Amino acid sequence: MDYDFYYDVPTRLTSNIEIDVFNNEGKVVYSLQKYHKNVLQKLLAFHFTTWFINVSLKDMEETILENAEVIGVAKRKWLLNGLSRLKNVTLTDTIKFKMTERKLEFHFNGRHYVISKQTGTQQTTLYEEAEPIAIMEESSKFPPRTNGISFVKESRLPETSALCMHHLFEIGV
Repeated sequence: MDYDFYYDVPTRLTSNIEIDVFNNEGKVVYSLQKYHKNVLQKLLAFHFTTWFINVSLKDMEETILENAEVIGVAKRKWLLNGLSRLKNVTLTDTIKFKMTERKLEFHFNGRHYVISKQTGTQQTTLYEEAEPIAIMEESSKFPPRTNGISFVKESRLPETSALCMHHLFEIGV
């Protein structure tokens, strides 16, 4: 399948290295990075690997385009901000037991969005009002692997936001 964007996932999911994001022509256009806001977050994240996951998406001039910061550890919420139209959007993990599905939900411009992945599959889908707009596929179950993202429908959601949210979903939900 031909992807609009793709990136290599580090071997260690707890890694804070910058990840290059390539477009369909093989050029680096963005970088993704997981980070911690302070030393306490970093220390707790060593023990609880899915706690305190913050993700930023930068362009090639190191300008932060999108930023997802954790605002609720127990309730699993993130605040998405950036240079795009999405400002102060709250992403909420709505599944308590991730036995069959993982899901992240939010609202933007009066529309309902869901990022969902069924257990045992290698495909994560971003829905706008129950219609798929972006699909991320993993090249394999285990790292090192490549994640490819394809936009299947036009949306009000900026592509930079979709990239940042897909990566956050992959490592944090």
